Amino acid sequence: MATRIIDELRSIKQEADESAIRKAIIDFFDEMEVDDVGKRTELAISLEKIFREMFLIALAGELAREQLINKLITEYSMAIVASGYRPNYAHIERVCEDIVDNTLKGIDTPYMTSTDRSIAIAENETNNTANADEYMTAIENGKTEKTWHTEKDNKVRKTHREVDEITIPIDELFQVGDAEMRFPCDMELAYDSPQETNNCRCHISYR
Repeated sequence: MATRIIDELRSIKQEADESAIRKAIIDFFDEMEVDDVGKRTELAISLEKIFREMFLIALAGELAREQLINKLITEYSMAIVASGYRPNYAHIERVCEDIVDNTLKGIDTPYMTSTDRSIAIAENETNNTANADEYMTAIENGKTEKTWHTEKDNKVRKTHREVDEITIPIDELFQVGDAEMRFPCDMELAYDSPQETNNCRCHISYR
């Protein structure tokens, strides 16, 4: 593991994967019926680069755990602020600690330092950030009800189909499988239910 050099890994991955990574992220968000598809796409592309770079630094053993966490928290927070969404710093700290710890723990497992993983984390974190921002904006604008919408295709999981088109008061929670959520991909409340948040393309309408 220690024989892998960060610069070699970076150059190999960048040239081979950059366009494919961008296409995968664009394709994911293009399937969503939200008003800020472009904004979500660009944030996810930025986050994916940050996470992938962190994986490479972890592989090279250049930084200790705390340094890795602090670097990731700083860059993740700055990317969200630059995107125009509101950052949830408590969540950012929690998820960055877990990303670093899980990467270091599974550093010899190819998936843990793969672009598949960096894309998945970036997409999920982007949806959590954007959906949370939309939820807070709806409350500030006096909205009182919310409706859950799926993409109504064969990718939608059973537990999400069960809440499709359900309307509840804005301050109540959707029961999605075993998880309770304010909105799709609610990582603050459903952090321990990745089966309900990962790869979720659902969205909410407010009124």
